[in-house]
Amino acid sequence: MKIPKALAYVVFVIPWLLALGALFWIAYLRFPPSGIFTAQSDMSGANAWINPFLPAERVTTPGRQADGWTGQRILDDPTYFTALVPGPYDEVEVEVEYRPMRQPLLEFGLMRDDAGTEIELRPMYFDELDSAKWRKVESQGVTGYVKTGVETARLSDSDPRNLAVWDATGVMPSLRDPNGQPRESNISLRGAHDFYFIPTDDLDVTFSLQAVNRDKGRDMVSFRVFCGNDEVSQEAFDVSGSREIGMGKNIEHRIRIPNASACVYHIAFSAKDDVFIRGIKTPSTHWVVGPRLNFGDVVGYATSSYAGLAWTNSRHAVAQTFHKEGLQTLSMGFAISKLTKTHQTIPLDRSELDTTAVVPFVAPRGDVRIVGDGFFALRPDAFFEPKPRRLTDSTLLDIEGTQAVITDYERAVALDGGWKKSRFIYKLNPALDHLRFVLSAPGVKSRTGAVDVRQVTLIYSRPPLLQSDWLRILRQELANAWHRL
Repeated sequence: MKIPKALAYVVFVIPWLLALGALFWIAYLRFPPSGIFTAQSDMSGANAWINPFLPAERVTTPGRQADGWTGQRILDDPTYFTALVPGPYDEVEVEVEYRPMRQPLLEFGLMRDDAGTEIELRPMYFDELDSAKWRKVESQGVTGYVKTGVETARLSDSDPRNLAVWDATGVMPSLRDPNGQPRESNISLRGAHDFYFIPTDDLDVTFSLQAVNRDKGRDMVSFRVFCGNDEVSQEAFDVSGSREIGMGKNIEHRIRIPNASACVYHIAFSAKDDVFIRGIKTPSTHWVVGPRLNFGDVVGYATSSYAGLAWTNSRHAVAQTFHKEGLQTLSMGFAISKLTKTHQTIPLDRSELDTTAVVPFVAPRGDVRIVGDGFFALRPDAFFEPKPRRLTDSTLLDIEGTQAVITDYERAVALDGGWKKSRFIYKLNPALDHLRFVLSAPGVKSRTGAVDVRQVTLIYSRPPLLQSDWLRILRQELANAWHRL
């Protein structure tokens, strides 16, 4: 049967029109003229733009859960999910609906690099700050929460006692030590550390460094110096140990700032764990390190290890060792914990009945890394508080007598059934084609807690497209596609 010419024309044209329409529809979705693209997932694995939480051993299977809701339950820390970016956008707004169970603190963040070393974590939830006992205030540019009955000005007070800080910058005190002769402390600290010094007329600190050439090449180290929160200098250089003799020679590096300001000086030392600090010489009476303190080992180069002794105002800390020689019983005041396995983190929590401000931390065999919520001095008369203690998942604000918390935390929106919703906004690199978001629930496994997540919404945005913008967006898309190849 011969098909009429007009009908044949229609049959030929319609598929092309449909294909062209589909192309325009896809382009409209990918490049919305409004500049807004929304992706929403119930974390069941059915959304093309948002993947479920991983790793699988720390979360439940995506989908309908045993108690009837759809999503995923987080049982260990940390976890993450990835998202496919729908095109070049300037920022993304993230909304998460979740329900914490026996988990007092949550943080949420975006990984800025593929290696996972640059994570922009932000406060997500803290149960005590959500109570009516605390009110959000601002004082002299410092934002946070103060307890009922406490004056707003306490938030911007330079006295760090009874203050806590959560992912924010507080007001540094103005202090100065009397002049005196330099005093040397023989120590064994491994890798990166943050030091805080009260200066005399000058800031004068000499570090003795020693490298172990366990890897080929030279080890890079850097010193950044801050007066309060302002950076005043930075230096970087490489050091090297010898593979043949084990330890390299000691190298001294002096930091001196004449006519120092009456501020707390922060020296940020950055290096791999193959670099040791063997000594610090300074006329400053008061100096501390923290919140990370890593007592270095000499395993492989000697038959013994140095004992670790420090004085700290930390009330909560976690510790671990990476060598069997570091297995030991640790104490922080009356808090005692035993390291029985390498690479395993153990807690040290002081009792609420322990009202002593500064207590000794003792690691008889050294070779241990500890992260506290306060600071550590390597001799008792050197201790001072450079800034407030960190807020952690073990912090008990009322019991510990905390009066104010410096933080930009925004209370979560309360939903029905104990569910909550938090919102975050992140600036984006237009060249990225995928994002990795982290949800941190520290200590959730040890307290047999959980975090249920039933919905994640990503709202990508950029300015509305003008006709002249289409070519720019298309060029960026082609560049991203070429980068993926």
